[in-house]
Parts: sequence; structure tokens; C-alpha cells
Amino acid sequence: MFSSPLIRAIRRYLRRSPPMLGLTLSLLAGTASASPWAEVGDRALRNDIEILAARHLIDGPVTTWPIPVGFFARLRDSAALGEQPEYVRLAADRVLARLDGQAGLRPAAEIRVASEPNLIRDFGAAARDEVDVRAGLDYDGDAFAVNLRVGALTGLDGDRYRFALDGSYASTLIGNWQLYGGWIDKWYGPGHASSLILSNNARPFPKIGITRNSPEAFATKWLSWLGTWQLDFYVGLLEEDARLEGNTGVGSLRFAFVPADGLEIAITRVVQFCGGGNNCNPLEAAFAINNTDSDRNNSNDQATIEFKYVKDFNKVMFSPYVQFLNDDTGPFTHSYTSYLGGLHWTGPWGSNGTQWSLTAEYTDSRATLDWFSFGKRLPGFAYNNDEYIDGFRYRGRTMGFSLDSDSVLFSLAGAITDSAGRQYRLAYYNAQISTTELAAIQAEGGFRRNVVSARPVQVDQVEGGISLPWNRLLFDLSVRWQDQQPFPDRGAKLNIEAGVQIRF
Repeated sequence: MFSSPLIRAIRRYLRRSPPMLGLTLSLLAGTASASPWAEVGDRALRNDIEILAARHLIDGPVTTWPIPVGFFARLRDSAALGEQPEYVRLAADRVLARLDGQAGLRPAAEIRVASEPNLIRDFGAAARDEVDVRAGLDYDGDAFAVNLRVGALTGLDGDRYRFALDGSYASTLIGNWQLYGGWIDKWYGPGHASSLILSNNARPFPKIGITRNSPEAFATKWLSWLGTWQLDFYVGLLEEDARLEGNTGVGSLRFAFVPADGLEIAITRVVQFCGGGNNCNPLEAAFAINNTDSDRNNSNDQATIEFKYVKDFNKVMFSPYVQFLNDDTGPFTHSYTSYLGGLHWTGPWGSNGTQWSLTAEYTDSRATLDWFSFGKRLPGFAYNNDEYIDGFRYRGRTMGFSLDSDSVLFSLAGAITDSAGRQYRLAYYNAQISTTELAAIQAEGGFRRNVVSARPVQVDQVEGGISLPWNRLLFDLSVRWQDQQPFPDRGAKLNIEAGVQIRF
């Protein structure tokens, strides 16, 4: 039922994109080695990486996803792993197994089916429609990697059909710099349930960028104090059919570093420019840091500063973290700030390699005028902009926090991963979506809005899930009960989602 529009969409893409097709075919001539990075979407993989970083087996920042393969070099040192407990060694084995795919060209596929897409989207992969399916080819080489994914998102009855190239990319390594281009999911920040600035809530948009493959510190004494560091820069396009302001450019620069044992600091700036009827001056957008009512520029800006600390007490790893989002204004005054904070614990369960984790997290997108000025709330300032009417959204979803502007989310999530890599998880979410102040503004037709619910609603959700790896397959099943729905829907619902990922 999907073949005809899918074939037409592929033909349109190939006609419009001969350079990308040529690059893809040319890269297939290399020799095979390993995947270029650890991808967004696997909760169990992320917890393994958190454990390895706490044990100093990964030296660099681990809050900028995807994480390039060069960050995991020490995991191949058997001496470094020799004195580690069983659960740490098994975590290292699982990470390397995900990175070291079969040599040569290989097929891959993923299908997710949900009775309804999840309202609260965390770090884990989840269907963005009732049916989310894609298939293609992977190729990993010594210096090149290519993923080609052709897919579709649709309702269970075949409506809302949308062609997708999500997950397609090409990457090449030049020295210690990895160049990439494609439709790549990213996650910026220490949060597990949310990221205020960039998450996998919205579909990935096409982008080209550069990132460090390995996080070695500066050799010079003037900069060596920064410790290991990571830089990720990209420029992307929010296409004509994705927003009211068609063909909006978006650029991002993120710098993360580890200046002291266990402490990670990250600074990110994302800017939208051009598109629609806005003046188009990318250089001005790149360097126009201040943007206040009295000093306006022609861009839409967001910036975050983040702090994460991790301490390993041998039996328990403890990690507090915070993220502050400043929206479209000066960095220190009139900062229009939103907040995220959390605590993450993990450790061994017995001596056979089983591990547990527990995360408590709070996210608040009710912007305040200045940092911590909670008596001065600004309805609808997060993610909205009077010149860029779509704000920081792509194809109807917020690029950061899944509950959009003026919302609060508390989450408590626990998981157990056994020695075979099977993960069992249970989570509770309390969400307050939108406010009466924002709903009144939205009803008048202004640019400030919440795209999840036009009226304020409180939602409690309980989720249970299991992930089962088997050879080259990964099965995932989630069951969610939700006591209320975003407006205009009402009432409790039970939601079931199943997925399978195949990589040979």
C-alpha cells in the first residue's frame, strides 16, 4: 500500500540529490572497520557509557551525542579492563560490540509500531508515528562510513504518509576531525528524560558538520587546564515543506570539556537564520550574540550552559547535573532562562555482571526573566519567536524539550541490565503541560504557543519496558498508561509500542 508513493519519493530524492548519491557510492569503495560513533536512542548503551566514563575508561565528555568511536580507544586495552569488576567489563564488551560491525556492505532495518506515539520522548528511540519503518544499507570503512535509510512514517490505517531519510548519513575521518553530513539524530545535554536545546524529539533535519574523533587535551600549558574536550559544529536546513518559514538555516556550535576529575562543562549556541521573509545574513547571525528588545538582530538564538559531576564510590556511581537554557537574548541579563536538573545513580547488582540505574530529573520550560528570578515568569518565551513564527520546532515537534514551552516534567526511571544485556525498565512521569497564561495568549492567535496542548493539562504516566538483544537483532517492547491527554483529547489511555532493529 506504500510502494507507489515511496518509489516516487525516492525518485524525487535521487533527481534532486546527485552529489549525495555520488558521495555514497564513492565511499563504498573503501575497506571495512568500525562504526563512526555511538548513536542516540539506546538507553542501555548510554548507561554502559556512563559507567565506563565514571571508571575513567572513557576520558572525554559524554553529553554530546553521537559520541565518536575515538572516545572508546581505551576499551580495547585489555590491561585497562583487567582489574575492573565484571559489570564494568561486560559494559565495555557491549559498547565495543555496537561499534564493531561486520566488515563490508550489510543490510539494516528498523520498524516500530505504536498504538499512539509517546507524549513524553526521552533519550530512547521511539516511534514518531503509529508506524515508523526504515530499511537500507550500512558501510563502515577505515576512514569512511555510510548509512543509507529509506523509510516512511504513517498511521496504522495508512494516512499521514511521510517519506523519510532519517538516519542516513556519510562520514569521513581527516586526522582527528570527523566530517559528516545527513539526517542525524543528536542529543545535547546531561539529561536522560529531556534536553532543553537539542534532542531526538523532532525528526532529524539535513545537516553537515565537523566534530572531534578523539578528546585529547591541548598540549600547550595555556589551554591544557581545560582537560579533554569535544567540539561539534554543524549547519543545517529546515526545509520548505517543514515550516511556515521555509528553508530556514540553523547552525550550532557546542564545546564541552573536563577541567577536573569527574566534572564536565558544556556550552552550546544554536541560531536560526534566513528563511521566510527574514533578512538573510548568516555572518551577522553567527556573531550577533546579544539580542534584546532595544538591540534586535535578524536571527533566533538559543544557548545553554551545563554542568555534570560524576563520582564513583566503587559500588555506586553518583552523578548530579544541571542545564540552563537562555532563549533569544543577552546571556546574563534578560536571559529568559529555562531549567533542567537531575541525579543519576548506577552500580552493580550482585557479582555476575548485572547492573542497576536510577534517574530522577526535573525540567521546567517556564522561562524566567533572569537566572533564578522565579517571580518574573515570561509566558511563552521558550522556543517561540515573533520573527520566526515556527520557533525552535521542526515538522511540528520541538527540537528540544518534548513538552514544549511553559511545561514542567518530573521523571523517576529505574532499570536493570543483566549479564546478557537484557534491560528491564520502569518509569513514572508527572507532566504539567502549558499554563493558563500561555493558553490565554495562544487563544488570541499570538506567536507564543505550546504545540503539544492548547490548554493546560496535568498528566501522570507509568511506563514499563524491556529490551532484548539477540545476535544482530534488538527487540523492544513498552507499555504505557496515561491518566489524561493533551487538549482536545481527554481521558486515560493504554499505549503499547513494539520495535525491532536489525543490523547484520
